[in-house]
Amino acid sequence: MQAFIYQYHKKISAPRPLQINDGNIAFFTRPVMETSEFLSSDDGKVWQLKFFINSAFEKTLFVDFNAPGDVPALGRASWYDNKHKASNDERLIPAASVFLRDSDTLTLARAEELTANRTLLADRDGFAYFSGDSDQFKRIVLCQALAIAYVQVITTCMADTTRSVLNNRTDETIALYENILRFNAAYYFTLPVLVGRHELFAAWRVLCDHYHLKVLSQELTQQLSDVAALLSGQREKQQAEDEAKRRAEEDAHKQALAAQAAREEKALAEQRALEKQALAAQKAHEDKADKRRGHMLSFAGLFLSIAGLFLTGMSLLSLLQLTPTQFFDNASQWKRWMSTSTAKKTAGSSQKLDEGPKPKG
Repeated sequence: MQAFIYQYHKKISAPRPLQINDGNIAFFTRPVMETSEFLSSDDGKVWQLKFFINSAFEKTLFVDFNAPGDVPALGRASWYDNKHKASNDERLIPAASVFLRDSDTLTLARAEELTANRTLLADRDGFAYFSGDSDQFKRIVLCQALAIAYVQVITTCMADTTRSVLNNRTDETIALYENILRFNAAYYFTLPVLVGRHELFAAWRVLCDHYHLKVLSQELTQQLSDVAALLSGQREKQQAEDEAKRRAEEDAHKQALAAQAAREEKALAEQRALEKQALAAQKAHEDKADKRRGHMLSFAGLFLSIAGLFLTGMSLLSLLQLTPTQFFDNASQWKRWMSTSTAKKTAGSSQKLDEGPKPKG
């Protein structure tokens, strides 16, 4: 019996839960069982296996117990019936060597004895199993599929992380880092097989060493540690830059506030100067108005004085029983009298000057 593990395969028609020897799969630990799904075709010749369900690294693999197809297989396995006698393994090893290596160079020296009459030989991309029945062979094939799924996830994680770091994609690196940590915590187990299943537990350890799962896991862990250090350095650098930027913004804000305060103080001073000028102009205007009012009041006082004199005169005329017409007539007579008197005096003076002094004797 041979089995080939593929990444892709035609869809299974009428799939049903996988059973081996009419029994459900029950040799994996509970976390593995809760994140896996095992289906089989109706004839049991093709399996559809899902691992790491609901994770960023969910894997679906197919196991085909028919003849190998044209697509390269991820893994292969072959069962050799030794009739429950380990002594028969020697005559079966050449066929196993050809299956695994296409040569007869393999020997049983590299094989692992799982029980007294059961032997497992892992080489290259597969294994050969020598026993008296095929049921345990199928269970080991299922373990092999899980080991291959682990290898795919780990190598993909390392490649993706390397690429994101080289391309300076910090956000992508952080996302990968978180997903890988989540995968390591919830989906990757060094011993996914129940310890009580002695033969399968031993078989898993052989497969684990063959696929270098421990070494790959250590490399991934070291890479995660380096990435964490890198991200920490970048975070510290970013924090320093953010702090410098914050301080620069604070300084700029303070300078802007100081400039604003200076502008406001200048504007206030200008406003005060304008107000002072306005007050001075208003005072000058008021002084001018006061002066004008003073002149007007003086004129009014003069007018009132004249009016008072006129009224006083009129009152005196009234007391002298003079009418205004009489007053003006008398005034005209006094004026003519004053003019005549003045003319006589002038004429007298002129005559005296003409006669001059008389000569003596």
